[in-house]
Amino acid sequence: MDLQKGQKLKLSELSPSGKVTVHVAVQMRDGEADTTCFGVDAEGKLSDDRYFIFYNQLRSPEGAIVMESGNDGTTFSMDLDNLPDTIQKLVITVAADGCLMRDIASGIISLTGGALSADYTFSGDQFNQERALILCELYKKDHIWRYSVVSSGFNGGLDALLAYFGGEVAQPQNPAPVPVPPPVVPKVNLSKISLKKSGDSHKIDLHKNSGEIHVNLNWNAGKRGLFRGGAIDLDLACMYRLKNGKKGVIQALGNAFGSATSEPFILLDQDDRSGNSVGGENMYFKRPEQIEFAVVFAYIYDGVPNWRSTDAAVLLQQQGAPDIEIRIDNPNSQERFCVLASLSGSSGHLEVKREDRFFSGHRQVDDYYHFGFRWVAGHK
Repeated sequence: MDLQKGQKLKLSELSPSGKVTVHVAVQMRDGEADTTCFGVDAEGKLSDDRYFIFYNQLRSPEGAIVMESGNDGTTFSMDLDNLPDTIQKLVITVAADGCLMRDIASGIISLTGGALSADYTFSGDQFNQERALILCELYKKDHIWRYSVVSSGFNGGLDALLAYFGGEVAQPQNPAPVPVPPPVVPKVNLSKISLKKSGDSHKIDLHKNSGEIHVNLNWNAGKRGLFRGGAIDLDLACMYRLKNGKKGVIQALGNAFGSATSEPFILLDQDDRSGNSVGGENMYFKRPEQIEFAVVFAYIYDGVPNWRSTDAAVLLQQQGAPDIEIRIDNPNSQERFCVLASLSGSSGHLEVKREDRFFSGHRQVDDYYHFGFRWVAGHK
């Protein structure tokens, strides 16, 4: 069914189970847009920042809200009956990044429960100087979950939305001490660096930002035709060379998962063969200061090599530093191996560079980056 601005409905009309999805697709004429979900209390405030679902926090603690982003938009999978009683409303928003809401070429919100769906379409013609929108709300009234199309413009961006709901953007440095402790306000780190083009890079200061680097690979296994005929097996891996000259490969193939407590101090946590794991695959560089050079790559072990259909993305995280995002969005390559990033260590820094290079196999990756391994057949 098609909905109008201001229209309301009971969610039981779509899904008696309380499980629904909200899909938001926004095409911008210029810039980008970030879609988020605020889980607020009866006062309309973000009293628990774990229920602010956005690009740095993709799920609520119990998994009742899970966010997935891909080339066709952002999807929130919701199990409303599994939310704590403190969460009385879920607010879906979209905020501009380098543009205004009037730059929206087209947009749609699709609420789905079971076999039924309700859609609302919108465009930038309805707005002027606004930098964010409150798109819709799922709220509880008289113990019944309901849905409302809001589509209301908001003058500020994502940080202003966060403040509106009672949160605060975390600052990179601690503020100066004050004699009286301020009220407790949820603080959220909105910083993110997207390496969008091959050769884009960012330096991590290992003196300032110490500790492990967490590399997460996640992809969508449930909404593309590619996966209906059998789940794809997309693997995270790396080739490394330490400053002491030792080198090797970390990957599920051959059970070379590495170690967190001994050299190379690089650990791969699991082999997610379907992409159904909410956490995806994770690699931890426990002592990044020991890296001389490494390449982080993903390869399609099983399935048709179609990178666009995977909606895959890699996120590099380190406490005290902005998250670094690299999306696999090259639509042309039919090769199975994609080198996502290189890590180059020197003088207390680690430079992360987007590679965006595709190869047919391990040996071709090795030949290009000159590690000099001897290769034999392996399996998992």
